[in-house]
Amino acid sequence: MIVRPIAGGVEVLAPAKLNLFLEVRARRPDGYHDIESLMVTVDLFDTLTLVDDPSGRVELRCDDPTLPTGPENLVVKAADRLKAATGSTRGARIDLKKAIPAQAGLAGGSSDAAATLAGLDLLWNLRADPEQLDEIAAAIGSDVAFFRQGPCAVCRGRGEIVEPWPLPDPLHFVLVCPAVGVSTAEVYRNVIPPDRPRPIGEVLEALEAGDIPALGRGLFNRLQPVAESLEPSLGAVRDALAEIGPSLDGHLMSGSGSAYFGLASDRDAAEDAARRLATLGLGRVRVVTCGP
Repeated sequence: MIVRPIAGGVEVLAPAKLNLFLEVRARRPDGYHDIESLMVTVDLFDTLTLVDDPSGRVELRCDDPTLPTGPENLVVKAADRLKAATGSTRGARIDLKKAIPAQAGLAGGSSDAAATLAGLDLLWNLRADPEQLDEIAAAIGSDVAFFRQGPCAVCRGRGEIVEPWPLPDPLHFVLVCPAVGVSTAEVYRNVIPPDRPRPIGEVLEALEAGDIPALGRGLFNRLQPVAESLEPSLGAVRDALAEIGPSLDGHLMSGSGSAYFGLASDRDAAEDAARRLATLGLGRVRVVTCGP
């Protein structure tokens, strides 16, 4: 996340995330699921521009007309909860420019909410305690807390328990975002937690060692077969990534889908894969990186 003052306000770049590992460990009594996931941010950003409104109103405008801009939007929820927690009477006009597609497993809405907390903390000069912001983030949604701790972290519980994890070297990916979306709620409704959850250790060891081939072999997502059964057309994206060959060390669906990514050894390999995938008409294709 990048937060910077601009003339008349604050601008925040809210990154997308990828799940390099996602296991569903159990169904919880509250209707959520206990998960264990390795998540990274990548340089695909929504842009939020925040301007102070002394009247106390919070107004959201978005360049995607399909997204709601009322109290159900996570950006507005974040602003309202921050005001309630800090006692602030200030307001804001927030303009949101979307680049992260919805229903893609990239957590754009959660990232926007975390960006709102960071942006308003600066705009309103709150200087809120980071632990207080973490608590607000965790209460808003499962992935929001992660974006307070990125670029790399292990997330547990329903996603709100975040352990920052070291990232020794940049990671390079080719990202494919199909036109079709997948409902996160529907995917989780249909997932069956395993009797023996897959351990995350292999992926963490490969990441720590900077061993990209081993990391690629360890990529795992319990939700992927469920999402593909709900939206069979996604199988074409999976198969195309599998056929790329040596340009990629592994591939996976992110989160509950519908976006897929391929892990590459370096940016040149990712660019090569992107050129080949772009000719297939599978959706938006781009190269993204986690890290400097």
